[in-house]
This record gives sequence, structure tokens and C-alpha cells, in this order.
Amino acid sequence: MLISFWQNLWQTLSIAAPWLIFGLFIAGIIKAKVSNKWVAKHLSGEGATPVIKGALIGAPLPLCSCSVIPVATQLHRSGASKGATAAFLVSTPETGVDSISLSYALLGPFMAVVRPVSAIVSAIITGLSIGWFAKRDADTQSTGTDTQASQPTKAGCCSHKAPEAHKPASNTTASCCSSSTKETDKKETPCCSQEQETSSCCGTSKPDDSTKMTVLQGVHYAFTQMLDDMKKWLLIGLVLSALVMTFIPNDFLLRYQNTWWIYPLVFVASFPVYICASASTPVAAGLMLAGLSPGAALIFMLAGPSTNIATLGILKQELGSQAMKLYVATLAVSSIALGVIVDWIARDWHLDFHQQLMHSHEFLPGWVGAISVVILFAFGVQSIRNKILR
Repeated sequence: MLISFWQNLWQTLSIAAPWLIFGLFIAGIIKAKVSNKWVAKHLSGEGATPVIKGALIGAPLPLCSCSVIPVATQLHRSGASKGATAAFLVSTPETGVDSISLSYALLGPFMAVVRPVSAIVSAIITGLSIGWFAKRDADTQSTGTDTQASQPTKAGCCSHKAPEAHKPASNTTASCCSSSTKETDKKETPCCSQEQETSSCCGTSKPDDSTKMTVLQGVHYAFTQMLDDMKKWLLIGLVLSALVMTFIPNDFLLRYQNTWWIYPLVFVASFPVYICASASTPVAAGLMLAGLSPGAALIFMLAGPSTNIATLGILKQELGSQAMKLYVATLAVSSIALGVIVDWIARDWHLDFHQQLMHSHEFLPGWVGAISVVILFAFGVQSIRNKILR
């Protein structure tokens, strides 16, 4: 059994590694080229349009279950609507370029298409429900947060309540925007004026200009910080997949897949799991090989990354308790409904998922997988990675 476990683990690693590397490259390009300011610009306003944009923008972004929380919080405080924020919070961790490539490698082409489509659909449904039914409670809960976030900083050099700035300057002040000479008394030149946008620390020039990454920097981010964020849970997912493949017979879950309660059971089981989209993929693959239906596996991949205590806590804080309850209820209904639909399509089209899994596994030669595992290991171990990047 031990030998079989290591064989299954190596097989899963060698299959997943090339596609994960490909996904990390694409994630790095997105990180470099898509700015947070551009995202926030398209998510403001009420109605269905920002919700749909939030789901579509969030789907390919390289953010996992933990990293999406501060981004979604910042988007809401930057003007994104409540529905768009919720849609972004659902679609972003449920899918991404890295998890889509892994889905093709481990689950086959059908699931690689169904998974992102289902993530976007569930995100839109969740965002619309919160936008329609949670406005009053969300506005009440977020009044304090919005007011605090919109207040000018008292010590800011751009504050309009700064009488000291008009006093005669006898000494050189420490302010980054104050003048170093007494001539400012004759001619006031506010530090936030349009003439000083390019050089002033408080200018209104685009904040993203100084933080834009090159493609190389984005790829560096993907193979360092992003890989560090996901490697723990990705490894756990790969090990669990190998354990399922080794110790659970292929027909173990076949007796349960035709029962109606398998769908809510999978949702409840995946609800407390803190796992990213990439890490949930090998677990779902192992469960499908053990006999779990593709629809039930889809529920796990949708609910696992998007429902955890941290996400729900931030959601309640930012959007309100009613929005948090609607988030869970709508996500449960939509993910279960999508799982039922996927199983119905699979039965109607007579799809053989075991054959799809084997076909996708044989797409790349073995030596490509072996080299990819070595590359991921080298970048996953920080000490080795530092020597490579010197």
C-alpha cells in the first residue's frame, strides 16, 4: 500500500505540475497588467452591470481564498457596489487561470469548461441577490466604515483643515508638501494642485503608475509570493488525492451518487474547508476517481474556496449580517443547482469521466511532468529559490 501511495502521489504531481506552472505564468501576466484601480473603476454603481463585471473580472485573477479578502474589502471601500463586491468575492477564489489549467489536467476538458462557467454564474446570482435584498441592512452596517474611510486624514499634507500651513514659516517644516522658503506666503501653491501632480507626494496622479509591474516582475510575484500562499494547501490537496486513490475503491461512492442528499452533504462538508481553487482540484479528482459524481465534485470546488470563517467575517463587517446570510444561502442553492445540472448533462450526454481523466493525463509526456515537479520544488523551497534568483 505504501508503494502504491507514493506512486499515486508522484503520478498526481507529475500531471499537475506542468499545468500549474503554465497557470502561474498567466497569473503573473495578469498581476502585471491588471491594476486594482482599473478593477475598482468598473465595479462602482448599482444594478446588474457592476455585478456581472465583478464576476467576470474576478474569475481569472490570481487571488486565492485568503488574498481575495483584503482586495475585496479595498474595492468596496473604493466605491464598488455591495453586489459587485460579493460577486467578486465569490468568483475570484472559485476559479482562476491556474485552477483552470489544473482542471484540464486532472479533471478533463468538460470540467475545465464547466468549472469557470459555474463559478461566474454562481457569483452573478449571489451578487444580484445581495444587491436586491440586502441594501437596507448593508447600508446600516457599513455607514461607520464608509464614513471612517471617507474622512480626510488629519495629519495629511492635503488636508483642507490645516491652518498651520498658512502661518508664516519661520523654520523649515518637516511636511512633505510644505515650502522650505518664506515666499509661499506671497504665492500659495497647494501641494495637491494640478501643477504638482507629477512631483508632489500628495498629487492626484495615478497611484498605479508607481506600482505597475513589468511582466517579468509579475511572473516573479507568481512564482514567489503567490506560490508560497498556495503551496501548503496545494500539497495537502495532492496528498489527500493520492490517499483517496490508494485506499478508497473506485466504486465506493457509486452507491450514494444517485441519492438526492449527496449534494447538500458535499456542500456542508466543504463549507468549513479553507482551501484555494488550485488545491481543491486534486482533491476533487481523487473523489471523482473514487466514484463521486462530477456535479458533487463541482459543488466541493465551488463552496470550498468561497466559504470560510474569515470570508464570512469580513463579509458581515463590510456588507452587513443580512448580506452574509444571503451570501451563504444563495451560494448553497446556486452551487447545488449547478451540480445537479452538470450531473444531468453528464448522464444525458453519456460522458465517461474516467476516460476523460486518463486521456488528459496522457496529454503530456512523462519527462515534462518530471521536470515540472523539479521546477516547482525548486521555487517552492525558499532557500533554493533565493539561490536561483540571485
